[in-house]
Amino acid sequence: MKRFEFKLQALLNFRKHLERMAQQDMAKTLMEVADCEQQIDSLQLTHGQSAQRVELLVEMGIGAKEFKQHHDYMGSLTRMIAGEKQRKSQLKKILEKKRLALKKTSIDKKAMERLREKQANAYNQELLVFEQKELDEISSLKKAREISNDPQ
Repeated sequence: MKRFEFKLQALLNFRKHLERMAQQDMAKTLMEVADCEQQIDSLQLTHGQSAQRVELLVEMGIGAKEFKQHHDYMGSLTRMIAGEKQRKSQLKKILEKKRLALKKTSIDKKAMERLREKQANAYNQELLVFEQKELDEISSLKKAREISNDPQ
């Protein structure tokens, strides 16, 4: 008998490829979320340091123009933080969609792999039955020769 050949192997390979692409896409989005969180942390640290600096300058005495510049700078930091938080929220929504897409492609691939396994098992069972028939036939021919050559 010829060896097992899965007729849908090309489709299985394509589904594996789709799964890898979905994994890479999700990993890229995860990195973007992590970068966004890092940016938020950095901006918050800068904002906190600037607030402390302004407090020291106010205690030492500062002009209105210089105070306005610091205040505007801190306001722009606050807006940037808010923008990054909104971006992070959007990225998390995108990440969830990509996670669902990855789950779907993984399920599709697993279904195809299970079909392949079932077909391979069925083929192996057929092969075992075929080999058993061959062995039974050889055994019965051997026994028939022994009986015909036996001079009782």
